[in-house]
Amino acid sequence: MKNRKFAISAFCILFAYLFLLSCDNKMLEHYEVPEWLKGSTWEVLETDGNYSIFLEGAELAGFKPILQGKNILTVMAPDDTAFSKYLQDNNYSGISDLNSEELKKLIGFHLLYYSYNKERMINFRPEGDLATEEDKLKNAGLYYKFRTRSVNKSTNEIEPATGKHLTVYHLESFLPVFSYRYFNTKGIDAKTNYEYFYPGSSWEGENGFNVSNASVKEYQIIADNGYIYVIDKVLEPLETIYNELEKNNNYSMFFDLYNRNSYYEYDATLTTDYASSLGADSLYLHKHSNLPSIAVEWANSNYTDVATNARYGNSIFAPDNEALSRFFKEFWETGGYESIEEVDDLTISYLIHQFIYSGDIVFPGEIEKGTVKNEYGMPFNFNPSTINDKVMCVNGTFYGIDNNNFLMPPLFGSVVGPAFRDKDLSYYLYMLSGSGLLTSYASQDAKYTLLIPSNEQFIANGIELKTYTTGSSLQRFTEDGWADISSGEMQSIVNLHTAIGEKDLNSVGTQIIATQTGFNYWFIKDGKISSSARFNRLLEPTNIDDPFVPLTEITNNSQNWNNGIVYKYDHNDIFTSEKSDGLQHALAVSNDQRYEYYSFAQLLKLAGMINPSTNKIRDFIMVNRFISFIPTNKAVRDAILLNGIPGIKDGTFSAEGTLTVSAGNLDAARLRSYLLNYFITDIDNVITTYPYPGSTMRSNTYISAGKQSLKYTDSGTSLSIQLGTGNTVDVINDYNYFPFAFKDGSIQFIDEIL
Repeated sequence: MKNRKFAISAFCILFAYLFLLSCDNKMLEHYEVPEWLKGSTWEVLETDGNYSIFLEGAELAGFKPILQGKNILTVMAPDDTAFSKYLQDNNYSGISDLNSEELKKLIGFHLLYYSYNKERMINFRPEGDLATEEDKLKNAGLYYKFRTRSVNKSTNEIEPATGKHLTVYHLESFLPVFSYRYFNTKGIDAKTNYEYFYPGSSWEGENGFNVSNASVKEYQIIADNGYIYVIDKVLEPLETIYNELEKNNNYSMFFDLYNRNSYYEYDATLTTDYASSLGADSLYLHKHSNLPSIAVEWANSNYTDVATNARYGNSIFAPDNEALSRFFKEFWETGGYESIEEVDDLTISYLIHQFIYSGDIVFPGEIEKGTVKNEYGMPFNFNPSTINDKVMCVNGTFYGIDNNNFLMPPLFGSVVGPAFRDKDLSYYLYMLSGSGLLTSYASQDAKYTLLIPSNEQFIANGIELKTYTTGSSLQRFTEDGWADISSGEMQSIVNLHTAIGEKDLNSVGTQIIATQTGFNYWFIKDGKISSSARFNRLLEPTNIDDPFVPLTEITNNSQNWNNGIVYKYDHNDIFTSEKSDGLQHALAVSNDQRYEYYSFAQLLKLAGMINPSTNKIRDFIMVNRFISFIPTNKAVRDAILLNGIPGIKDGTFSAEGTLTVSAGNLDAARLRSYLLNYFITDIDNVITTYPYPGSTMRSNTYISAGKQSLKYTDSGTSLSIQLGTGNTVDVINDYNYFPFAFKDGSIQFIDEIL
């Protein structure tokens, strides 16, 4: 009132002064007391006389000085009719029945920081006055939340890790204001979607907005210290998603699972500003690691981040207890878990993430359009009209998913599902997650075939799951102690256990399957499986192991997985990629006639093609990858006896298989030129796979390393090659046409020389 008197006095003095300068009556009109000088928001409402209950509540809650002009603000004012109905509906005889905390929370929800005219309420811009007309068209209406003076009192909570009692501070609530531009920008019907969350209210914002559960009866009443909007209902303070879950026992299982990720973050600013007034040494915010912090009122606890706090929230689609109990019985119980509390934390984290839409609130019209997807790109498939529990919250929206609407989470129904379901396959879940490939192989856009090793197989390989206070991770023991498996190694292992396409691995006959690790394969023989790296052991003279191990399909409770097929293999170790020094090295160091390529390796040495200091082929300095067709020891020996190899005459073999050629009978240069024709390199050819029947290496004429034409033929069941116009030579089938695949090259053995 004093401010008002001062302003009027000032204008009277100004008027008198100007009157002395001119007697023009129009000057009187120009310098009249401006229309906006109507008094403070308190005075305007008090003068009207129809807001006595609201003003009484504001005074009892300690907000009278603010309304009288201590601060600028925007007031959402319910009249006495609206407030009387609210008190009656909530069994209060009068406004004084509410305790001070309840009253401060209720009245404070009607008081917005700063003053906003109608245009800014409809399309608030975080850029403020700097917003251009073009800016105002971007995300129009979507900055819909306004900070209020409503707040929950601080709570005393126990930190799970330490058992310490902490004082948790609660930030002021934001009030949602839904304008017609909000719904226009989202492309959904305003009335239907607004009234879905507020069934007791009606949409009246065709040319303006609704304020949470209330319609606006009168817009933009101007006062000295802000604006007043008359609303038809008392605004009911919104709670956090966390509080809504906590108070509804039907969702206690989901709430407990979500809370596994609880932690408390010390806030230095809040501690400095408010701790002493609350009688606390330190203040904390209750957050959730790797999940939206649904217990915090603001999207960003920094109040200066206006854009984030005005727009962003989260939507939680929480399964109820009945739905989760059924899912446990049908999914995890069959996988060896005895209770949901026993299920691994990483599994639970992925479960919860499938029921979250991060960054925004979701309306039913968006769900019906199929545009709402979780972070894995999977849509929420349910009929919003069948949802009983749905709540607009201060930090997002909450949908309760009952047993009838609960479906198998898509991630868990995909080929990675067994890693989530089966207790003895849980290590592979950490491998999938750490590799960054889990969601790729759960995609519905392609089909996959997976091999999943057991926990015991990983342990046999020296990989174990170690759990610390910071979480769990796959580790291997090193000279420096336990160390995390690198993401690169995890990617290599996962890709080696994955193939594109839905492969029904034969129980009879042979198959070759290319894995997602380049130039590494699965070899299938009569229902057993080997990796190409393991198969290479057959080249070792001392090997006595069968490289093939039993293979078993893993089903989804006798049903198919939604994007492919999954198998497990019975072996005491995991399949790994080929880790030798490579094929060049193997040829260079070969010194035992029991190697099938021993005689050919001797020819390379006689031709001077082996560099003994590097154990590499001299001609292959610039070669990254090559394909070799190597004649068997018998084929080379037969040709030597017939003087059939260019550059060698009258060569002899010892009992140990050593080839001897006298100096006068050796033309090393001619021999080198000839031997290069047994190789196809990536210098002159594109090599994307190694040769085997049905591979993507098509029948064609390639350029040999000797710069000659080398015709390669894949009949679908056998392979052959032909140098120039020479004889056609067959690849032997002793190894079922499985290629010996090394990191730098491959071998297929042939039964004659070229």
